[in-house]
Amino acid sequence: MFRSFILTSCLLISPWVELQCLANEGGQVAESSTTVRATHHLDWSGAGDQANQLRVSQHDGVVSFLTLGNDPFFRFELPRLPATERDWMLELDYFCPDGIRGIEWRSGRGIHRPAATSLPSMPNAEGWTKYAFSLNELAPGVIDSDTAVPVRIDLGSRSGIQLQVRGVVVRPMNDAELRQREEAAERKLQKTALAHRINDYRLRRWPAKIDSIDFDGERIQVAGTLSPSTVVRSAFLIARHPDSVSADPPTTGELSQRWPVTIDQEGRRLTARIDSPVGASWLDAGVRFQLFQQTDDAATSTRPTPISAARYRDLNPDADVPPAKTLSAAKGLTCITSRFSPDQLRALGIQHASVNIVVSGLVSETARPGWEPFEINGRTWWSNQPRLRQQDRDIRTATDAGAVVAGILLIPTSSRGRSPIAHPESTDAGTYAMPNLTDRQAVARYCAALHVLGQRYSGNDSAHGRVDHWIVHNEVDYGWQWTNMGEQPIEVFLDHYVRSMRLVDAVTRSFNPHARAFISLTHRWNTTDNQHWRTYAPKELLERLIHDSRLEGDFPWGVAYHPYPQSLWKADFWNDTQVSDDLETRLITIKNLQVLDRFMHLPSSRTVDGRLRPVICSEQGFHADEDDPKQLRTQAAALLLTWKKLRQCPSIIAFDYHRPSDHPNEGGLRLGLRGLPSQTNPLGAEKPAWDVFSAIGTDREAEMIRRYQSEWEGDVGE
Repeated sequence: MFRSFILTSCLLISPWVELQCLANEGGQVAESSTTVRATHHLDWSGAGDQANQLRVSQHDGVVSFLTLGNDPFFRFELPRLPATERDWMLELDYFCPDGIRGIEWRSGRGIHRPAATSLPSMPNAEGWTKYAFSLNELAPGVIDSDTAVPVRIDLGSRSGIQLQVRGVVVRPMNDAELRQREEAAERKLQKTALAHRINDYRLRRWPAKIDSIDFDGERIQVAGTLSPSTVVRSAFLIARHPDSVSADPPTTGELSQRWPVTIDQEGRRLTARIDSPVGASWLDAGVRFQLFQQTDDAATSTRPTPISAARYRDLNPDADVPPAKTLSAAKGLTCITSRFSPDQLRALGIQHASVNIVVSGLVSETARPGWEPFEINGRTWWSNQPRLRQQDRDIRTATDAGAVVAGILLIPTSSRGRSPIAHPESTDAGTYAMPNLTDRQAVARYCAALHVLGQRYSGNDSAHGRVDHWIVHNEVDYGWQWTNMGEQPIEVFLDHYVRSMRLVDAVTRSFNPHARAFISLTHRWNTTDNQHWRTYAPKELLERLIHDSRLEGDFPWGVAYHPYPQSLWKADFWNDTQVSDDLETRLITIKNLQVLDRFMHLPSSRTVDGRLRPVICSEQGFHADEDDPKQLRTQAAALLLTWKKLRQCPSIIAFDYHRPSDHPNEGGLRLGLRGLPSQTNPLGAEKPAWDVFSAIGTDREAEMIRRYQSEWEGDVGE
């Protein structure tokens, strides 16, 4: 049960502002003497007359809503709101034990069609809780209108949700809200300045370069070069830890440990030796080293001058783990659990599989019943054995079927409270959060969880199963929803994300040298309609990742791409119109998948030694309602054409179809190879796609192509 509460915090009032209401014991916002008292009271008791999939009732001033489907919404009219010096706020009290995400606002004429604006989520509330947002920020079109404005509010996509509201008003912003907006504006300026520093760091022509950092088990050996025009009398190294940004000055703790650098007689070669006993903090995962000098001008300064970019230690793990089998356009599935048997997966011809792994809640700093202690660098942690045993069943199912397994590392958000492993600015507007790499303790907790996973699923113990591909979070280009870090400039967001990738790489490869980290991206390849500081174009993220991994020392990452059709509701991707056969295409779907393969073959996209980076199409499904014969046929045809495309793309090693069975909570989408599970059929009834999927890669595939190819014949991109 969630703790009942009266007061609230974290009410969103702008794309980058979080508001904390000042409330008295009765739950009312405290107004200052200067607050304008022009308040409009809204009556939603008649909302049921203009509602969809909602049951609406009213009693003693409380309006109750019960959602009856996956598209619940209601309509009302907003009174004329004149332009004023202060924003207009829509405020109400609500009671909703389950909470609501995905709330949307539409206003103006034709409110069925305009693009929706996302409203703040309603966190779980078992007591009356304040909810407010700025209409000027989120719905500016309703301000200074000549007439009342029609409004539609969508209440998420879940059926059976009970919501009660009271005291719905539109009022001017109060003094406390105004102060917090000003503070948020200052935070925005700080983030913009950090973004500029990161760009300057990335693009600067550094006078020195660290070429290699090797560890022989006793000491770290560093080698570097100085540019011909550079004169350095003395230089030293500083270890930069995962909780710091390379573009920022070193922290006080980082400055406390320095190692001298030897410069050869020609003044061009740099070398250093760092004794590194077991447990030394500079041997931790994710640590990088940076060259500094103390110039004459800075002799009295506590901040030395950086003369190189930071560089990560070269990893040469010696763990005795055989490589996984080589894959090419391999058949795979997402959402593998132990409800499937290895025999069923083998019958489908599965060679690859992806499994969700929740990272939060895996480790504790204190003992708990049923948890087991383990040690990292002299520090004791406890691992969540009940959860790990459940994870074993899913991973072992795929491993026993002969599949190479990808683990998707996820940190769910929660309205009950932020996990200590989640980024401190993450909000429950996202389904999952970015990990917290803002302080040393949070990094240690995250690394401890990665240590447990990397060791357990390294392949050394068949009882647990094996993971070779580690997908780092989910659809990071659409970070606001799938890897939430609050609102961030792309430079700040990616800097943090790459540090997470580096940690995953360093920890997992220490146990399995063949492990590889993957960046997770949607089909929105080169979109320009990104939400400010919330979503980013995958192409730009990849180009920045390529640049930064070369700047700070290359590592063997890959791409986990999700090439859904341009409309998730239409499986006939061969009719997609928002795609082109060039690197500037807006979307990459299966229709133009060769564009992604072409990008991966660019010399700049390859590893530093020229190898092709692998791609997993790690999530992609085709919608087909099991009661619609036409949709079922199109879904089956889409699978066959997909594999024809895949075989023309050498960089793509696997395609994980999403999902084995339909799921009732995917907004009405029916992507499964089987229908909705039921008591009589817990896996769901087989769709034609199930048989087609099993035929791909066998002698039966040609027969299936003859049966379904009329669906896509005439496709100019085929």
